[in-house]
Amino acid sequence: MNIDQLLKALKPQLHEVEFHGQKLYIKRPTMSNVEQCLATAKQTLIHCVTDENGDQVFSDGEIQGRVDVNAIDVVLANELFQLVVDLMSEKSNEVEELEKK
Repeated sequence: MNIDQLLKALKPQLHEVEFHGQKLYIKRPTMSNVEQCLATAKQTLIHCVTDENGDQVFSDGEIQGRVDVNAIDVVLANELFQLVVDLMSEKSNEVEELEKK
């Protein structure tokens, strides 16, 4: 068994989305932050919305290079949150491939 390949296969994958004219990437949470993400939309946006490099886009407060999640429109935040929730409820192709092996 190759641990590096297994880790790569199990790591949350980035999924490109077009959101109000902006290219963003969403991913499923990791086991370390799934409970936070299930608790609030704010934490879901912070942990599950990234740029093309996998770096967080949102923060809880003002951090240079990130958007303060507290300052965004709640309707738009909920739209983005719903995209992540929909992704979390999909069964990934990667998991299906692992089950076949």
